Amino acid sequence: MQSMIGREAEWRTVTEALDSLGDGAQVIEVVGEPGIGKTRLLAELAGYARDSKLLTLTGRATEFESEMPFALLTEALDDHVRLHGEALRAGLSGDDVLRLGEILDGLRAGPGAPPASSGGAAERYRTLRALRRLLETIAEPDGLLLILDDVHWCDPATTDLIDYLLRRPPAGPVVLALAYRPAQAPPRLAAALAAGHAGRSHRRLALAPLQQADATLLLGPGADARDAAYLYRLSGGNPLYLDALRRCGTTALGAARTRDDPDPALAALPAEVRAALGAEWESVGPDSRLLASAAAVGGDECEPALLAEVAELPMPAVLRCLDELVARDLVQVVAGTGRFRFRHPLVRHVVYASAAAGWRLGAHARAAAHLERVGAPPRARAHHVARSAAVGDAAAAVTLVSAARAVGAQAPATAAEWLRTALRLVPGDTTGAGLPARAELLTYLAERHAASGNLAEARQAMGVVLDELLPAGHPARATAVAYTGVLIRLLGRHDEAQALLTAELDHRPDADNSDVLLQIATYALMRGRLVEADERLCQVIARAPGGTAVAIARAMRPMTGYAAGPADRSGEPRPAADLLDTLSDDDIACRFEVVAWLCWTGLEAQGPRDSLRRLLRCRQIAVQAGQSFVLPYLLAMQALMQARLGRIGDAKRAAEEALAISRLLAAAEPLALALLTQSWLHRCAGDYAAAIATGEQSVAAASVSRGWLATARAILAFSRVAAGDVRRGAADLVAAGGGPELTALYPHNRLIACTVLSEIAAKAGEPESPRHWADLADRIAGSGHRAGPALALLARAFPVGADDRAGGAELAERAAALLAEAELPLVAGRAWLTAGTLRLAAGDEPAALAALARAAELGEHTDAEDLHTAIRRLSRRLRPDVPPTAAPGAAELTRRESEIAVLIAAGMSNAEIAAELYVSVRTVETHVSRIYTKLGVTGRAAAVSRLAR
Repeated sequence: MQSMIGREAEWRTVTEALDSLGDGAQVIEVVGEPGIGKTRLLAELAGYARDSKLLTLTGRATEFESEMPFALLTEALDDHVRLHGEALRAGLSGDDVLRLGEILDGLRAGPGAPPASSGGAAERYRTLRALRRLLETIAEPDGLLLILDDVHWCDPATTDLIDYLLRRPPAGPVVLALAYRPAQAPPRLAAALAAGHAGRSHRRLALAPLQQADATLLLGPGADARDAAYLYRLSGGNPLYLDALRRCGTTALGAARTRDDPDPALAALPAEVRAALGAEWESVGPDSRLLASAAAVGGDECEPALLAEVAELPMPAVLRCLDELVARDLVQVVAGTGRFRFRHPLVRHVVYASAAAGWRLGAHARAAAHLERVGAPPRARAHHVARSAAVGDAAAAVTLVSAARAVGAQAPATAAEWLRTALRLVPGDTTGAGLPARAELLTYLAERHAASGNLAEARQAMGVVLDELLPAGHPARATAVAYTGVLIRLLGRHDEAQALLTAELDHRPDADNSDVLLQIATYALMRGRLVEADERLCQVIARAPGGTAVAIARAMRPMTGYAAGPADRSGEPRPAADLLDTLSDDDIACRFEVVAWLCWTGLEAQGPRDSLRRLLRCRQIAVQAGQSFVLPYLLAMQALMQARLGRIGDAKRAAEEALAISRLLAAAEPLALALLTQSWLHRCAGDYAAAIATGEQSVAAASVSRGWLATARAILAFSRVAAGDVRRGAADLVAAGGGPELTALYPHNRLIACTVLSEIAAKAGEPESPRHWADLADRIAGSGHRAGPALALLARAFPVGADDRAGGAELAERAAALLAEAELPLVAGRAWLTAGTLRLAAGDEPAALAALARAAELGEHTDAEDLHTAIRRLSRRLRPDVPPTAAPGAAELTRRESEIAVLIAAGMSNAEIAAELYVSVRTVETHVSRIYTKLGVTGRAAAVSRLAR
């Protein structure tokens, strides 16, 4: 095939991707400079796919419509969705259909349908997930080739989608083919593609210039050799440049220049190629040149009616000009649509840049007016309005604000750009123009910036609100200050955020500043400064005799670990769970950060099931209120609640959503929380390598944000211990807690740390350390933590069991029963296994088997592989043919050697033994060598045989 001259290797690669659909979703990247052949290669691939009966959909981004949300995807999917809307609806959830209807007309709900969302990063994530499901549905059953061309110009919403699809490929036979110019790819797109990790399912093709022999073949058999060599030198082997030079001939090349260069690629064109493209356009008649300019303004694809309005030509003249442009191959027919588009984006850019700036201004205005007359919604007109409206045009500003609100949820960056233009058009009082107050518009602008991850721009907008529009004493100022504090904190500037809130306290010393104090307390909680957090909560309690804020402060105090301390002189804390049930939706919506901590406090006080129900209510309110920033926190808490119930699969899905929203927010603080949550879940799933890797990422993010750092370090330490790196893990855990009192950890983590450190110390034979951790657990247990007494018993079981195995087993069994009542099945299972291990060491095999059965019963209701692995280990040790000591006649084994000998006989590897006994693999290897010597054997198989006798 002639079009593949010089691209034979690339052609084999792209067709291999289609032939690999049975292995799952595939990604093809085709990159290179303008005109190098990216579009041609993908066009041939589309033909090959259609010949193979594979559904093929194609979209192309354009520089001029780069702010239109999902414009690229809409072009690719809209016609297919219109034709098959009913079948697609049947394969999608109702919520997905509502979200997709905001993007694709073929799935749009009726006029009375409620909006799909209220905006924010969470809604962006759910929209991206719905689009992924749509692609999976479209691909059923035979597969889908989705070609997205010129994605360096795609809008931010489509960039989000590409990033998401690369991280979470569709679950089905989907080939995603992307063509773009690397030099012009925006940083976010480049980062997403760079993280794609080329491999069997992700192929990246960088198209190089053609060799001279291939270029000569493209020119045809009649090409003069000297002309071919000259054209090749001028074109540099670029197929598009070569074709443009061939079309105009070497004698027509001049120094033609255009008036404007909207495409950076134009400036980089060789002068001869630029002149060739310009000469090709100038070779048609004046009306056709005018119509071509109108088409360049109108959009990537235009209908004759729009062209007639923009060019101000009668329809017969428009049709004649279209015939001429099509005949010259400047413009091509879009098959089956009645629309027309330029042969190549560079041709459109040359035409657009050649038009006078003033004419373009009027042309965009005429395009906007035409679209309004035919009933196009504001979002379809905003592109032209933004390019043509003058300062003082209130109607244009209303259109832009309406368009921004329409796309705000799915495309917040586009909404922000249109809002900024609207505010520029009406520089003074906006209410007189029929718009909301300027402070309200700027706040919405800040929210859209934040939702798109532009936190610095959001902070700047809120700075104007606070400094110029809402003076001290204004009823809306407190809310604006609180939101600004959130933005500053998400930027990683905790001290600045706290200074802003503290200044607000100073400005209003006689006012009720309880909500500001509560927010400052949450800052301290996130940074692990629990004493400071408790002091702030006590200030709230002391300043006001009652009310919601005081009730919240009392309910939150157990989270600091000091609720039973002497600072509380105003009565016992009200249970957070009870309080949440009494708060209205409005009370929750205006205190989301504080309420998130109430959910967590309720979990510690009353267990995960009811707390999960209440948290899901708060999450629903947050979605309705468009408060994206709080959703990663709520989702991470949801994941941890589900993990406590043993529902690791459900927890992973919630944590994945928290992580995706955090990345969309581009803020390190929620990212750190989402990552540490994922790390813990990997540990529960028994994937210790992933737990450590994710834990290290969470520590890095927490170090940047200065929030959750102690917790991230503790979770990483827990993972190291579980992976067998016991000595380092234990030291890291103590360091994460701020020393041997572990005061930097939240009460639950502090108690879990005590049980782990007590077990490690007891198994290492340390005489005093296990008792220290047990004593510390006793002191913490009285701070309002429901499972505190049970965890204190478990921590005590290890030092007691070191000398009195039966006594230690009894404590572990009591702890296990209480932990099950407290809805902590994973820790309860661990306690039963501890009891079983101690009973076995005491020689009470029936009791050990009973404890194992109780652990296995709990294991039946969880998908936590970490617990299942531990159950299997104890089960192997309890085989009746495995004796607890060496065979008769062997030299006497020490206590530790006897323990290891039992595990060897049970078939456990050195690494498994190290994890079981909380020692290093090297220590196990040393003991194994001594056991071999005492048994008189040289290998493991002989040792197992000897022990079995």
